[in-house]
Amino acid sequence: MAIHKTFPRETRKTGSSRGTISTGEPWLLGASAAGSQPVIKISPGHLGVSIWSHSLFANSNDSVLREFLARAFSVAEITEAEIRKQDAFGRLHYRASADAATLLRKLGRALRGGDADSASLASSADRVNPAPFDVDALYLPVAGVAPLRIFRVGSSLSSWRVRQLSDGEVRLVHPVLFNRKDIAYRLEEELAVILGIETFSASILTASVSIRFDPDRLELERLVRELEKSWPRLLHGLEAPPSRKRLAVAGGLLALSYTGQYFVPAVKPFAILGVALYSAPNLMRALQQLTHFHIGVPALRAMGLTLMLISARPFATTVAATLLQLWRHISYATAKRAQRRLFAAHRRRSIVARLLREDGLEIKIDTDALAPGDFILVREGEMMPVDGVVVSGFAAVDEESLSGSIDVIDKAPGDRVFATSFIRAGYLTLRVETIGEDTAAGSIGAQLPHAQIGRLPSSDEVERIADRNAKPALALAAINLAVTGVIHRSQGIMRPDYVTAPLMTTQLTTLHNLANGLSQGIFVRNPSVLDQFASADTYVFDDACDLERRTIEVSAIIAADGFSEDTVLGYAAAACSGLHNERTTALVTECSRRGTLIPAISNGSRHAGVVRYLDDHSHLIEIAAPAYIASAETRIPQDVTDRLQAFAGVSDHRDFGDVSRISTSADPSLRPLWVLRDGVVLGVLIFRRQGKLEATDVIAALKKRSRKAQFIHMSSRPQAEAEAKADTIGISKVFGDLDQAGKVRVLEDLGGHSVWIGNGASPRSISLIKASTISISVGGLASVASDAADVTLLQPGLAGLVPLKAIESAHRTRIEADYRVVYTANFIGTMGAIAADFGGLKSGLISNAAVAMIFLSHWKRLQDLIAQSEARSAMLLSSFHKEDDLPVA
Repeated sequence: MAIHKTFPRETRKTGSSRGTISTGEPWLLGASAAGSQPVIKISPGHLGVSIWSHSLFANSNDSVLREFLARAFSVAEITEAEIRKQDAFGRLHYRASADAATLLRKLGRALRGGDADSASLASSADRVNPAPFDVDALYLPVAGVAPLRIFRVGSSLSSWRVRQLSDGEVRLVHPVLFNRKDIAYRLEEELAVILGIETFSASILTASVSIRFDPDRLELERLVRELEKSWPRLLHGLEAPPSRKRLAVAGGLLALSYTGQYFVPAVKPFAILGVALYSAPNLMRALQQLTHFHIGVPALRAMGLTLMLISARPFATTVAATLLQLWRHISYATAKRAQRRLFAAHRRRSIVARLLREDGLEIKIDTDALAPGDFILVREGEMMPVDGVVVSGFAAVDEESLSGSIDVIDKAPGDRVFATSFIRAGYLTLRVETIGEDTAAGSIGAQLPHAQIGRLPSSDEVERIADRNAKPALALAAINLAVTGVIHRSQGIMRPDYVTAPLMTTQLTTLHNLANGLSQGIFVRNPSVLDQFASADTYVFDDACDLERRTIEVSAIIAADGFSEDTVLGYAAAACSGLHNERTTALVTECSRRGTLIPAISNGSRHAGVVRYLDDHSHLIEIAAPAYIASAETRIPQDVTDRLQAFAGVSDHRDFGDVSRISTSADPSLRPLWVLRDGVVLGVLIFRRQGKLEATDVIAALKKRSRKAQFIHMSSRPQAEAEAKADTIGISKVFGDLDQAGKVRVLEDLGGHSVWIGNGASPRSISLIKASTISISVGGLASVASDAADVTLLQPGLAGLVPLKAIESAHRTRIEADYRVVYTANFIGTMGAIAADFGGLKSGLISNAAVAMIFLSHWKRLQDLIAQSEARSAMLLSSFHKEDDLPVA
């Protein structure tokens, strides 16, 4: 392909003067030469090369422009590209140290595809680098008057200008951020979930965001690349925060009315006019209500505006308007900041993973480039980037922040692991199953609120109650005005705020309870159910509830010759001291039954598959999982092996001679515990679900909390069999022999009072969920992504129903208590107007004092919950842990 260059003589030698390259065919990117023959002009200059081309910049599609950028940046000296589509112009900037003539030759070859590097661009795409320089992820706006700038960041391209302030601190600049509060808000939400980012602050005035991150966990290039990929969500993602225009206008009117009413009377007419215009939307709502013969809060405020116009005293009105807007923004900002911190554990994601290739190489790869079936490596102190299955290795994994499980769980081959859980010790090789929002944590995080919580019945109730209260307040104000003729008293009667505090309460209380539920392994997918529980008083247990699930007990203690069972039991119980899980309960219960003393311990530490501590005689005690025993090739005394075989033959006919065979239980709580002293096996404890029925205590606790509640079991089993099972757990009303349609009819006949409890992840449950008022799933963490129920219990069994009921009761109690505070303050303000000559200002300030009290109370509760959550996360995310900081089991 021929390129015609027209350079002055000196340009050919040094490249220092401006020249032009023209061509009679579309020589770039393999474009067809058919049709019109565009002219592409290239003019070299100081530290830059200018290019004019309508076909390339003005009329090209994204794929052409992206390939141009990939080819241009394949020249290592190119650092920045500037493109102005409206001018059909592009400019490539290069390093000051580059030789211009040499660079032009390399650039020409790259754009024509004439050198080996550029020719291999298309073929270089693979799983690790899907496109050259990740050019497919670049943000290229369709139109805009501002120039588009692309920068080289390591081996990637980005539309973010990077200004690194120090190691671990960076400032990113992008013109799209300027004066775009919505994009800045979405950007901060994106940054909040990336593992390794510590603090951030976006500014719409400087069109930049400052970020502090942990360079040991997050590389700058990978961070910038992740933000480049996020542009679709930044532009069209979460709902933008509310505008502050009305707050600014109200604040301005406040200053104007104060000046006019107290200092410069000539200004007062303008303030009154401003207040009237500001109140116009409310006046329109009042007129709309009146056309439907309805009187509510808008009518009350319209009457207040009328009295203000008559009295010509606008200051009190502007104070009320400013506080109304101020509290709304304070409530929103509080919820926004709180949810970002409370739900961080479920939204946080690792954007990098270690891919294990078939040739044995370990390669860092973007997490979203993984595919099901890939194998990745996760090491100690790292977070799981995906949901997967362990194929090799073993590790102590902490899932508390995800599922509420307050135990470090030993994971071995065959076990499932979940994204956002942490490896406390050890390492794992995983087979990838799901990625991103398809993971359990991703599904939960995507459904958690980001600020305001919509569709809350309690919020709708606030408006209804406020409208109901507006009628007597309006009537009382009218009577007072007719009898006394004193306007400011009537203003005092109408000034109390019946809306702001209750709305704030519904939002912040719901947010607190959603987070509190998650910390206990309860995912409330539909927040409105916290309001609906009050009317739902019939619990319907479906077949999937596993009503026959029993508590864990110590089934057997097998001690080596020369050691007692009490010694083995005491050592194991000491390792679990202070924990609250099923196995700990079983150990403590067995100690109590036998009268076994639990020895004092010191220097406890948690490792992969084993807990180590020193007893009171300074012996090293190890409480080990079967996988640890097998990997360490620990010698097991023959007498212990023989007794294990005998126990297996009596209990369930399983072969326990091979240690590895007793480590495969799907429930980690049922795996045996081996006890060693100074490296010598003392014995082993076997656990079984053979205790009392879990559902018995659960239903008894629910009956105690809801004395009027009904409990029903519906089943596809024969009626007699279903009745027998239900009777053992305290349920007297049973519907058996039901098919799916029959179960739906039972729920529909119960009306709007049913709480269905079953497996919400089953496709057959959809009709049951629709027929019930509230649906609760026992599907657990593994199936939460496909679960459709209103609430999912993330831990196995029914035990989560009890704290769920407690949360619902606390939710209702808190809203009722805050209503009492509001009405007490408003009553004081109203009575003050009648008996103590309070005007609108005093009455309104009393009402707002109640709002402040309620807000501070909610803020304190949220901060306490945040402190608990972040204290736990800080320990997990720290690179190193002191042994004393680790739980013993």
